[in-house]
Amino acid sequence: MAKVSYNKFDLDIDVNEHNALMMGKMHSMRKDGQHSDLVIKVGSEEFLVHKNLMSAGSDYFDAMLSHDNLETNTGIVNMQDVDVESVKVCIDYIYTGKASITLEKSEQILHVATLMHLSVLCEKIAEFLKAKLDVESFFVIKQIASMFEIQTLKTACDDFALTNMGAISQEEYFNELDVEFISFLVGSKSFAYSEDSKLAVLLQWIKADIDQRRKLLVEMINLIKLNNVSYRYATFLVENEVLCSESLVIVKSLFLKMAEKSGVKGESAEIPTDASEFNTFAVFDKFSKKIKTFQPAKNEWQELKHLHDSMVRSLFTAVKVKDIIYVFMENRSVYCVNISRTDSTWNKMADSQFNHGEFLRTAVCNEFIYLCGNETLEKYDIVENMWSVVKTDKITLFNCTLAGFQQSIYILGGSNNGNNLSSVNRYSLPSTWSSCKAMNVSRIIPAATVYRNRLFVAGGFNNVNLSSSEFYDSQTDSWTTLSSMTVPRYIFCLCTVGDELFAIGGIGNKEGSKSIEKYSFESSSWEHLMNFQENMNIAPLACLAFKLPL
Repeated sequence: MAKVSYNKFDLDIDVNEHNALMMGKMHSMRKDGQHSDLVIKVGSEEFLVHKNLMSAGSDYFDAMLSHDNLETNTGIVNMQDVDVESVKVCIDYIYTGKASITLEKSEQILHVATLMHLSVLCEKIAEFLKAKLDVESFFVIKQIASMFEIQTLKTACDDFALTNMGAISQEEYFNELDVEFISFLVGSKSFAYSEDSKLAVLLQWIKADIDQRRKLLVEMINLIKLNNVSYRYATFLVENEVLCSESLVIVKSLFLKMAEKSGVKGESAEIPTDASEFNTFAVFDKFSKKIKTFQPAKNEWQELKHLHDSMVRSLFTAVKVKDIIYVFMENRSVYCVNISRTDSTWNKMADSQFNHGEFLRTAVCNEFIYLCGNETLEKYDIVENMWSVVKTDKITLFNCTLAGFQQSIYILGGSNNGNNLSSVNRYSLPSTWSSCKAMNVSRIIPAATVYRNRLFVAGGFNNVNLSSSEFYDSQTDSWTTLSSMTVPRYIFCLCTVGDELFAIGGIGNKEGSKSIEKYSFESSSWEHLMNFQENMNIAPLACLAFKLPL
């Protein structure tokens, strides 16, 4: 007789398919009432279910049905103070592993899911709420996060509030936030807003319930770095804000702190940023879909943040205010991200009012961001998350470049008629325009940067791509020519890092678009630094210099 082998072999069975088939069958049996041995009652509504399946899917029912009690004896579970539709969603989830919810019903469904100990469903609802965070939903989602003690959702709400305080402060529910959260906002070190803005929001919140909150002002104002409050705003508060002027403690605090700013005299003064503090520049690489930073001192690239999906196929420019990068796109969309927080994601801000074309340019001045590209200059209020139009007094803006310099916005070059290509105009608050000495070279869309109280301009276009560079001295209202770049560049960025200028990328010239060069003040000359990697696709108008956060 032949010898028979009794070794075991695993059959090629799709476990997931088998489980789905079984759960589908159980779900059909539940809907038809077949073999049901448990009734869940919510008011007058009854759900026929199976004990074993409900116990396997929910620790709540497992604990309940494991003992001799009323529910096990009668086969009936009465659920009170719960929403019928939410109970149905949770039962369907146990049977199918699927659930559909809305923002309006999320709190009620989360309540039932928490009661039934459906941890995975609770996590998915939290992820859904995190994705739905915007200015209007913030207050509801923050309340849900606190009610159910969902730490990840709390953190997401905190990050959103830090980035979007200006927008949420305009919502009616903002003034109902508790003192702990307002203290967190105005006292945070990781913040997109100036001390002026934080103080303005604090005063708004105090005045919303002035009888109860007036006594909190002296204590809470210490959360703000008063030595960073601008001279202009401090003076305004003492002269016009009764809450501040009536308090000798606050008046003394403001002006003692302001006294630490030696040399600051009114609105026209400026404490220049020391360019040596900037240790890196960043580029937006559309190929890898990431912001990448380069530290010249270390000669190394690092990845900082992922790009928003909409940036990969669009033209845009960018600026940085404190730890927040703002990106302005040709379709009017505006996004921002906090680079000091590793878990921070892109947030959608208020759209600009006008389409500024392909070559939009930005600059920062007095905590406002200015944007232009065609013939309109817009001003973006970070605190208010609002746009307004700046009257230009017939100043030519087409094909110009913007630069924030000495508390003013400079309009450099521009126009196609050949008459204004070298012109320089200055806009100062509140709404004053003045003319400056024209550049030595006529330029369309050059690149500009600031270093040690001088405004540097390079490249651009005037019938051909330009390589020349020069700087402006505001004290003498004069331009001085520097050595030329190693290659002509047009539509590119100029950044200051340490004691060197960096010309990054460009359009219309292969050598310029794929390379970076630097200007050394020690040698007074430009030199080629590096070529981009072959697969890098750098956004030409979105390069930034800053101190890399820890």
